[in-house]
Amino acid sequence: MTRIFGLALALSLAALACAPPAEKPQTGSQTNWLTACLSADDCGGLECLCGTCTVACSSDDACADFAGASCAPPSDEASVALCGGAAPAEGLCLPQGPAPVQIAIDTSEQHQPLVGFGASLAYADDAIVARADKAELYDLVFADAGLSVLRLRNRWGDGAAALEPAGEIVAAATQRIGRAPVLFMTSGSPPAELKANASRTCAGDAETCTLRTLPDGSFDYEGFASFWRASLDAYASAGLSPDYVSIQNNPNWLPSSAAPGEGCRFLPEEGTEAVEVAGVMQDVAYPGYREALAAVRASVSSMSTAPRLAAPESTGPRVLGDYALAAGAPSFEAIALHLYGQDPEAIDVAALESVASLAGTLGRPVFQTEMVAEGLETAIFAHHALTRANAEVYLQNDLVALTPERADTALVLLGDDGLDPQGPYYALMHYAKHTAPGFRRVGARSESGELLVSAWLAPDGSALTTVLINPGSEPREAQLTFDALGTELTRTALARTTFDGGERFADVGALSADGRLEVPAHAIVTIARTR
Repeated sequence: MTRIFGLALALSLAALACAPPAEKPQTGSQTNWLTACLSADDCGGLECLCGTCTVACSSDDACADFAGASCAPPSDEASVALCGGAAPAEGLCLPQGPAPVQIAIDTSEQHQPLVGFGASLAYADDAIVARADKAELYDLVFADAGLSVLRLRNRWGDGAAALEPAGEIVAAATQRIGRAPVLFMTSGSPPAELKANASRTCAGDAETCTLRTLPDGSFDYEGFASFWRASLDAYASAGLSPDYVSIQNNPNWLPSSAAPGEGCRFLPEEGTEAVEVAGVMQDVAYPGYREALAAVRASVSSMSTAPRLAAPESTGPRVLGDYALAAGAPSFEAIALHLYGQDPEAIDVAALESVASLAGTLGRPVFQTEMVAEGLETAIFAHHALTRANAEVYLQNDLVALTPERADTALVLLGDDGLDPQGPYYALMHYAKHTAPGFRRVGARSESGELLVSAWLAPDGSALTTVLINPGSEPREAQLTFDALGTELTRTALARTTFDGGERFADVGALSADGRLEVPAHAIVTIARTR
């Protein structure tokens, strides 16, 4: 029987065996089990085997009198380690490790379809296309990892040449994926001429980090909508037609004076909010996200390839409902959120489940479109977004990092000496490599919260991909069982990444006949089953 911690346990027993024998063995009592010994006289009726009081066995029945014991065969690593590296002549009654966590996969229980995984070009598209090794980068993220969604920043207004890098990257992705990637476009801020502070950048200026007003005091929704229509027309002329558009990234967020950045504050609907201005609280009028979204929708509706609108791309799930409900489902085709404010060690499950409930009420899919996190955190966030919020898309914020300081939360570091895939790259690869758009999430139950599990079925039932995550600091054994369809898929391949160790999507063979496998601490494992 495979044991979690078997080797460590046996080594501990071996160390115990080196200690002096018990001073007064209790003859006829089982309290001497596992105490150190020199002979059977020290064991109170038990045998002294490999310097430890126990009994020889050929089945677990022989060990029934010892709580938590089972019969470790001579070849078992615990038996071998206890006996100084040599297999004993018979099995030994030794402590049984923790029972494997039972994982049940049920393909008849079907949830949301998958759109895909990916990342944002953010502000790095120029740097990407300038790389001599860019073809290698495209191979790495699209061909090898299987990413199929790209998030673009609206660069209209920077000149026609500013749109060309995205076009090159999308073409490279299309060639390697075998189909066009899903394109999601967002904007950090409207142009400076549409802002009350006359700048795309904000720095704690709560009263002016928003849309400008017209001479009559009304907000310039029409100008905002015209900006988006002109942007999309320009991208279409450059051969790029986004599938989804978010009119404002993080509409509920105000960049601080300590960390300036692009921003434009909207309330869920037009109104006022009390904010601090020059140390004094005062009511400030803000435009409404609802009104802005309606204006953009009207402006782009006549386009021959009008994008679908995603809303509201709020910073976290708790405020998402306010914006989405104010806007109303008819005005957008997807619910977009970010996971900022979430703790990977204490996920706000209720908040994510409320997003799934809202999506069900509105009849809209959920997209997680931006997150900054390290490797293991990315795996955990992706799991909960997919299984709790029923997200169909998961995007990391940075496809690449240009400096080592930002590397651990990007997919790939563009280093001076070449490309360096980071932890988040492998976290998403575990989901994306053996899935594709159209795969559907199916039932996956873990009897213990110590192991996280999700499973994905191909539309034709020819492939089933299961992803296991161990966020804990100790390894755990899992035992997977599959329903009839899953059992029919007899070819298996296992890949494993240990974020604390050196394994990176390492091939670790096939799943055993009894469905058992070990998931190391801080690790993610993908089990791909095919016919």
